[in-house]
Formats: sequence, structure tokens, C-alpha cells
Amino acid sequence: MPENNSNTIVTFPYWGNYTPVFEKLMQKLSLQFIAPEETNAEAVRNGSKLSPELFCFPFKVNVGNYLKAIEKGANTILMWENVNGICRLRYYWIVQEKILKDAGHDIRFVNLNAHNVFSQIKSISPKNVSYFQFAKLFLAFLTEIMFVEKLERKFWYYQPREKNRGETEKTLKLALADFKEAKTYKDFLKIKKTAWKRFSQISLDENKKILQVGLLGEIYTVSDSKINFEMEKKLGEMGVQIHRDLNLSGHLLSGFFWKEKPLQFKIRSYLKADVGGHGREAIAEILDYTKKGFDGIIQLLPFGCMPEVTVRPILQRISEKNKTPFLSISLDEQSGEAGIQTRIEAFVDLMKSKRGIKQI
Repeated sequence: MPENNSNTIVTFPYWGNYTPVFEKLMQKLSLQFIAPEETNAEAVRNGSKLSPELFCFPFKVNVGNYLKAIEKGANTILMWENVNGICRLRYYWIVQEKILKDAGHDIRFVNLNAHNVFSQIKSISPKNVSYFQFAKLFLAFLTEIMFVEKLERKFWYYQPREKNRGETEKTLKLALADFKEAKTYKDFLKIKKTAWKRFSQISLDENKKILQVGLLGEIYTVSDSKINFEMEKKLGEMGVQIHRDLNLSGHLLSGFFWKEKPLQFKIRSYLKADVGGHGREAIAEILDYTKKGFDGIIQLLPFGCMPEVTVRPILQRISEKNKTPFLSISLDEQSGEAGIQTRIEAFVDLMKSKRGIKQI
């Protein structure tokens, strides 16, 4: 294990399109790091072998990501700790550290939370960061996260309407690749302008009948396409525009009192207790989606996720009350893409039938 900052080589969990944002933050902090590889079948398999069987899917995926980075030389792992919730995320880092050390890996975990993030980062960064500098870094970090999220929203809108199949996905990938290469804030502004121009040039069928579907559930499962079998892309190809309110920027800002009290007030007739995770947010989101007349709701959750399982009957009740089709999909290391594909195809057919959209 490293004795000083010069020997510290960090890694962190892979998290879909957000991963390049974390890489840029490491660079700005002058940290040596090894970026996690995209989640794949090997990472899931290796992570599942070491992880406790009853732990949720994101935990196992994280461990699989770490193993690859450790092979390449990483010796320090950054992991977020949820200190206020009752989800098992609050002690992920403790269990992950134990199982990796028991497997013979000489690593150090740095747990980050809203209370200690500055002191913990300062303890491993060779750069002497002041509070003011850290605040500036955080604002830049948040700005970049919001840019990635706006790219995703563009993707959700354009893909089901595109005339040339695959053009929207290509545009998104180009924008993310450009973003990854941006070195300065001036570069960042330039690639933003280029990205919006490319999207505006996509040829669309504005008269096409599009289904509107709300996607909700556990944040990691809904926002990382590598573990949800590219759900958003698959639905877009079937003529579905996704709407997803749950994202990282919102999660980072969710602790402010001005968001907490309105949330609890909104769902008060359905749930009065805090079940942890994103259970309360899911109820608020389905209330919004059904009020707007969406064609369907999909809940994505890790198998056995207590908060999501707890609110699922409430989500079903709300969808039945509003006559809105509802599909809940649990994911774990045993999930197969073919089975998921069959379920969403059947769900889309149901929504099209309900809307009177002719099946092709």
C-alpha cells in the first residue's frame, strides 16, 4: 500500500457516460489514476465470484471493475458512501475493501461522502487544493455532468424520430469522444457548440407517432447502459422516447432542504417513511409521468434492492389507477439480454395497441 501521495494510483467504479467526467476530475486534481474499463461480461462474472451472493448487482459490477484496474496497477479506490440513507450503499466500501483484501489485493479504500469529500481528496491529492479551488472544481464537475445529461436527453428525443437509423447514436458517441479529449474550458465550449450543431443536422420524421415512456428506478441501473442492456437505445429503436428524471446532477443536489420537503409533501398520501435509495423519487416521478399522460412506465432495479422492491406495489397501484402500462425489470448477473429484449418488445406492442399505432 502506498505510503505517500506520489505512490497513490486511484481508480473508481465505471458509470456509463459519466465516466469521462470523473476522469477529468482526477486530472484536475493531479491524481495518478487508472480509468475503469467499460463493464462487460468478464467484469460481471469476476465481481460476482468474489461478492456476497445476496448483495445487489451494482455492488458486484463495482468489484469486477476494480479487479481489472488493480491488475493494471491501481492501489487506491474511490467510493462514494451514502451516510444519510438506509440503502446498503452506505457500507459498500467497507465490504468491498474486506473481500478484495481477503482475495490478496493490497489496496486502500477512500470513502467519500458529503461531509468528508474535501478532506479525503486533499489527503490523496499531490495538489494543495484550497476550499475555494475545490469549490471551483466541483462547479466545473457539475457543469460537465449536466452537459453529458443534456447529450443523453438529445439522444432520447432524436433517436426514435431519426430517418437514418444509427445517426443519432453516432452523433452522441462523437460528442462524448470530443468531450473526453477536451483539455481546457475553451475546448469544452467549442465541443458543446459542435455537438448541438451535429444534432440539429440529423434528419427527423416529425410526423412519426412516438410513444412516451418514463424510466425510473435505482440510479446506477437506469443510467448505465452497460448493465441495463442498452435499454434506452433499444426502446428508441422501437419508436419510444425515454424520459428519465433520475440523474447524477439531481442526486448530488438532492440533499438541499428545498428539494427534500417538496418531495415528501408530494408523495405523502402514498409513503410517509424514508425507505432509502430512490424509492421516494420513483413515486414522485410516476405521479408526474401519469399526470402528463405517458404511454408507459418502466422500473429498472437490481434484484433484491430493498427500496425499489418496497415501492414497487405503490408504483403498480398508481399505474393501475391511471390505466398506464407498467413494467418492472430486475437485473442481476443471471439476467439475459434475449429475455429482456422479449419483455420490452411485448411491452412496446402493448403500448402501441393501446394507442392505436399500427404494428409493422
